[in-house]
Amino acid sequence: RKQSSLRKVLAVLLLFFINLLNYVDRYTIAGVLADVKDFYAIGNSQAGLLQTLFIVAYMLFAPACGYLGDRYNRIVILVVGISFWSLTTLLGSFVPPHYFWLFGLLRGAVGIGEASYSTVAPTIIADLFSDKMRTVMLTLFYFAIPVGSGLGYIIGSHVRDAFGHWQWALRVTPVFGVVS
Repeated sequence: RKQSSLRKVLAVLLLFFINLLNYVDRYTIAGVLADVKDFYAIGNSQAGLLQTLFIVAYMLFAPACGYLGDRYNRIVILVVGISFWSLTTLLGSFVPPHYFWLFGLLRGAVGIGEASYSTVAPTIIADLFSDKMRTVMLTLFYFAIPVGSGLGYIIGSHVRDAFGHWQWALRVTPVFGVVS
């Protein structure tokens, strides 16, 4: 019984960590946005389009991912989603300057992977716990949102400074996404 409870808590901690990565990844671009604008020679409108593409893809695919999560193995959906978002983030870091459209497309695709995770992970927590413990565990899970968002700015700019190029900021979360 204790081992079972420990496994449940470890599962939530893993989901928290992945949710943290989710939001770090989402806000990394904001931390290096001036560099992205310079690299692709784009203005504010096109820079804003990056987040718009992400959000639109996220909104379009979240209901489909929720539907799939109710009918198929949620762990498989999580693994595929995390792998997809990690891969598209990593690929985006290699897009050359004259292919902003491809970079935008890949940032939108990141939204698809994150939609699969964000819709399915809370249901796993809800299945593992009930009553007060469910509330506590979901609170922990969602605490990753503000923390990860803030870390995205910080990590993005620090990694850029450490390696000398903004693209390296997009190579951090995929490594951790694959490991988790």
